[in-house]
Amino acid sequence: MRLAIVGAGPAGSRLAEAAARDGAQVVVFDPSHPREKPCGGGLTAKALAEVPAAPASDPMPARFLSTCLLESGAGESVRVGLERPVAIVSRREFDAWLLRRAIDAGAVHREERVVEVDASGGLRTARGERMHFDVIVGADGANSLVRRTLLQPTPTERRFVAAGWYAAGDSEMVVRFLPGVAGYLWLFPRRDHVAIGVGAPLRRFGTRDLLARLEAEVRRDYPGLAPGASRYGHTIPSPSTDPASILELAGPRWALIGDAGALADPITGEGLYYALRSARLLAETLRETGSPVGFPARALADFGHELLAAARLFDRFYAPGYARRMVRYAGRSAAIRDVLGDLVLGDQGYVGLKRRLLRALPRFLWDSALAKVRAA
Repeated sequence: MRLAIVGAGPAGSRLAEAAARDGAQVVVFDPSHPREKPCGGGLTAKALAEVPAAPASDPMPARFLSTCLLESGAGESVRVGLERPVAIVSRREFDAWLLRRAIDAGAVHREERVVEVDASGGLRTARGERMHFDVIVGADGANSLVRRTLLQPTPTERRFVAAGWYAAGDSEMVVRFLPGVAGYLWLFPRRDHVAIGVGAPLRRFGTRDLLARLEAEVRRDYPGLAPGASRYGHTIPSPSTDPASILELAGPRWALIGDAGALADPITGEGLYYALRSARLLAETLRETGSPVGFPARALADFGHELLAAARLFDRFYAPGYARRMVRYAGRSAAIRDVLGDLVLGDQGYVGLKRRLLRALPRFLWDSALAKVRAA
């Protein structure tokens, strides 16, 4: 199989590595790799499980953390311990590391921009060279050329906007829910700097307004991490509540993965796990059937229902007072802290979240009663 992958980010490089190991002739097109993508760079425990094995001579570049400070945005906070560490990465370093794994497996990286694709497997580069492949995969991000050509752009109402900056210094990992924003602030410490950002639905807020809110919060509470001259902003697409938004992601000779497929969590904007996982599922589909047609159904069965559930829960999750109650209850009860810790790790999904909280209710009531007795 001759496979063209447009985009050398996590989804594209992970697919390239897996497909090349399966014997495909893989060419990855990306003219500006590696680069620092504007995002927090957090890899949950389930995302780490999708990362290829690291050779001893080239370990994965990451900082590992085992606690997260959750803040309600209204004064309450709780520090949640994690059963397994999460990793915080610089995207420039991590993406380059993944691409090295793909090249080690036999994939070829062409530093060229693809300007035209078609559903029959043809593409044209900016240099005017025309080529033909058995399958073309769009792994070219939120504004994917492959998606725009073969499907349609992800609509505004399905986009999360992220904005922020990088600052010298250090911090613990912090997630602060922001009342009135339907989003959250983050401080993610990397190996030699801190990624500071804020995310919210694009349909509700523009980048300038979000940056102003973020800067005010950081200058007030974390003045050592205040912004310099550079800031970033980008959008993160996600599915709707309709399974069709996932089932549309492939044809006989093309497929979309990662952000190009709008495969990100609608509540948090987290996309690295879905980039890596969608790449793996597509590689398995191509190996087993020689065609990408079965990939969307496989993705829906594997993780798609979680994303659809997140889309349905978005308004309830960011309803006024919900985050404040959640943080307050976690401060009183180890049972609720365990739930939040598993959410941070990615171990607790949205589909079973309500049942998990109901099971935790008796212990929460007991912990609350004990806290009142001790305070008396």
